Amino acid sequence: MSYSFIKFNDEIIDSKVMMELTDLTRLLFKDKDVSVSVRKHSYYNPYVNTVYVSTFWKHRYDITELEGFRHDILTRFPSASLFDYEAFETAKDRDILFQQIFLTLEHYRNRIESIRQRPFIKQMIASGDAILLEEYRKQSTNDAESLLKTLNTAVLEYENHFKAGDESLSIISRSTTDSIAITEQIISAAAPRDRLSGYHQIHDMPFNDISAYNHTTPFRKDRAELQSENDENDISHDTGRVDTKTDRDAEDAAMLGETGDNTARKSRHNVENDYDDDVEDYHEGFGRNRGDNRMRDTGAANIHAELLIRKPKIKMTNYGNYRKIYDFYNDLAQKVIGDITKILNFKMNEFQSNRSTGKLMKNPTGAIVSGSHKIFTKKISESKEVDAAFSIILDQSYSMTDHMEECINGIIIINNILKSLGIPQRIVSHHEDSFEIMSDHYPNYLYEHLNFDRSRYYYPVSLLDIEASGDNRDGFIFRHETEILNRRMEKDKFMIIFSDGLPSAEQYNQSGIIDTHEAVNEARKNGINVINIFIDVANEENTRDAIKNIYGQNTVIVENPEEIGYILPNIIERVIKSLVI
Repeated sequence: MSYSFIKFNDEIIDSKVMMELTDLTRLLFKDKDVSVSVRKHSYYNPYVNTVYVSTFWKHRYDITELEGFRHDILTRFPSASLFDYEAFETAKDRDILFQQIFLTLEHYRNRIESIRQRPFIKQMIASGDAILLEEYRKQSTNDAESLLKTLNTAVLEYENHFKAGDESLSIISRSTTDSIAITEQIISAAAPRDRLSGYHQIHDMPFNDISAYNHTTPFRKDRAELQSENDENDISHDTGRVDTKTDRDAEDAAMLGETGDNTARKSRHNVENDYDDDVEDYHEGFGRNRGDNRMRDTGAANIHAELLIRKPKIKMTNYGNYRKIYDFYNDLAQKVIGDITKILNFKMNEFQSNRSTGKLMKNPTGAIVSGSHKIFTKKISESKEVDAAFSIILDQSYSMTDHMEECINGIIIINNILKSLGIPQRIVSHHEDSFEIMSDHYPNYLYEHLNFDRSRYYYPVSLLDIEASGDNRDGFIFRHETEILNRRMEKDKFMIIFSDGLPSAEQYNQSGIIDTHEAVNEARKNGINVINIFIDVANEENTRDAIKNIYGQNTVIVENPEEIGYILPNIIERVIKSLVI
């Protein structure tokens, strides 16, 4: 996938902006699972745990979209704990004007509470408030719209009272129930002759979702008395907002006849032999594992994703092909191996001189003449091994078809270097199978070509049998590999990722970039160094910027895939030297 923007209801949002907004939202909400999306009006939906920022801030000359979106988040973050959502049921079946006045008063409570918690917010939202004030002061089409705009103007000006008809009413609400009572008073006093159309509404709230939330939230006091819902009804599954490449790739793959081998993968009941690369025990194509090899990610972006681990068998005919690739790049690998080995040998035999204890120096004359008592040396006994572990991850999605051979060659070179230096490694490839996808089931296959235990003695020959297909749910896979690396005892841990663009999978374009960014950050927080080998044939600046936002400075951009075999040895050498020097 090569798009660097996220599409929300036909609005294109810069992925970097969405990452910043998501980080801010999770900080303020104190909830690592809350997400951010874009709609016409801004509000927080507790049922899907999502903050919606308004498209009102798009395409403006007087404020950047980031500042506008931030304004919405800063004025709504107390919603989750401040609102009494059961009381919202009272407004569910009322007319639009009643709902708009009620939501205005609740929004005022939100603003007051956000400023009380973080006083600096008042200054941060001032520019956005000024733009909204100008909007609300525009001429109204009827008295209902005028009433709503005047009330919202009073909110932005932090008024305590609002004149409705001949009465001056307090608009400082202490609770959701209080907001409902004040709404009744305002409508009664103002007595608008006209009805408010949905076109003129300022706020929004999906009352049906609120009703569903009240029946499913674990915080309800009477939830034990509620009838349980079906799982598929408990999960909001909005399929209308996201544009993915799954359908396009499925059609392209079908045209190429790619579906032929996929039918064999659909059965989960085959029994297979354990992974082995003994030439006497081979199997054409990918095999299947025994036992429970499925994993689910409970995060919102991957709620329907399932990880299915496969240990591919090796075609006997691939051994000769692997040897040819190995030999072709062996000189480059051996140069790196030789340089690192020299450094390790030197450090193992290095001496510390001018010590106060140890073995007498061969020529202590200089120290004695200067009056120093430090005339001894001591040998530094360091291990000759590099205390590190590597997880190498290959994107096996359909878009990698044209670059797969070069990436595999690069991985073979890395394997040669690490194996010769005795560094344990794990090599996997992954894709989401677009032909097996159902509405609530997104199968993601992870193929283990080499695991840590076998990496000292075996080669990842099964790489040569890879067929690119489907999509790439990167964040989902990275978390799994992070868990595996976390169980390793090595001092330094690395994750090297081969990909040709941004993550893309079923219901994942909207949140995939953010989810992958978070997965990379989680890995780094666990002490894992993440390096991305980005195949950038298209040379799209926006995609490059998005990739750098996800992976940071550890992004290696390769414009010509044929250069991978010559670039990687230098990269691996620099990485290993940083560990031993």
